Amino acid sequence: MADKEFEVGSLLGKGATFTGKLTFFGTVRIEGCFEGEVVSDDTLVIAPGGEVRGKIQVGHLVVTGGVVDAEVIARESVEILPDGKLVGEVTTPSFQIEKGAVFMGTSKMVSLEEDSESPEMA
Repeated sequence: MADKEFEVGSLLGKGATFTGKLTFFGTVRIEGCFEGEVVSDDTLVIAPGGEVRGKIQVGHLVVTGGVVDAEVIARESVEILPDGKLVGEVTTPSFQIEKGAVFMGTSKMVSLEEDSESPEMA
């Protein structure tokens, strides 16, 4: 199955490694390795070959391939497409796991705007 098309504003390409805090507007696609914290109200796409470890707080998370090992807070949605793998704790109002995808962890599906006990985004 081909990756969904996303208009990408920034890219961490194959072979690139980054450690730290990533903040952005628009859509970011990660094909390399990232370790640390990601904070945005927009879309993060983890592509085949991409690896992300740490904490993710975004509007939308789409794992089209690669591996995410993180605490995930997504205000809108999380999607794991075939060949994608997500390990960790997920908090989001909408969670989609397609056939062939892997999810190992826990999920809490709540409206983050209405749940007063939900984690706050930085």
